[in-house]
Amino acid sequence: MKYETLSRSEENEHGIVSTREIVSILKHIAENATRVALYYVDGNYFVLTTLLGVKESGLWLEQTTSERDNRRILESDDLIFVSTHLDVKVQFVAKQARSMEYQGYAAFFLPLPKCIYRLQRRDSFRIDIPPTKPLHCIIPLGESHPGQSCEVNLMDISAGGMKLTLAYDESDIELAQGQTYENCLIKLPDLGTISVTIKVMSLFSLSTKSGHTIKRAGCQFVKLGTASDILLQRYINSMQRAKNVA
Repeated sequence: MKYETLSRSEENEHGIVSTREIVSILKHIAENATRVALYYVDGNYFVLTTLLGVKESGLWLEQTTSERDNRRILESDDLIFVSTHLDVKVQFVAKQARSMEYQGYAAFFLPLPKCIYRLQRRDSFRIDIPPTKPLHCIIPLGESHPGQSCEVNLMDISAGGMKLTLAYDESDIELAQGQTYENCLIKLPDLGTISVTIKVMSLFSLSTKSGHTIKRAGCQFVKLGTASDILLQRYINSMQRAKNVA
């Protein structure tokens, strides 16, 4: 698990500063015994370890069997924590660790970070929506049709966006390329409903053999909230697992 050097814009896009969300993500890593890479000495060396516990005051990582590595970690001014949460890379920078015991284990204690980065990229894995388990998106039409919304079918979805489809003769709906639509609702089976802001990146039409016109739209999520991002990643993971079993 290699750490990433982030630009200021990437820090703004991927940063999570809510203490409640940070604790929740780190607890999930601990509860699932997900491996952690802890980089030290200016990021030139690392050890693989386990996150033992998390509280609002900080977190405990299991020390290694190497006294040399443990000493160098304790002497490092900056440490980089790298792990995964729901198949998405998580990293943050911590200051000097302290050595202490946690439930019988020799551990490194790190203060809870003020910000962590959940690095879900826009080119993330995209999954097709099976016709037997359709997904729908309710899109408020905004100023062009005050108080009105439309429900469209999803063809595929990823953490970065989705592709929509609708028949031209179903309604007078006209999505506009480049237009942003806020408060769009997608119900994820067994998980809950997420609210997203989308931007229509592409539009095209095709004719069926029966003479009907089908419209399709490629949409990008704009500043997907952390809670929605996590639910969406859970949905994608569950669909992928079901596909692999089948």
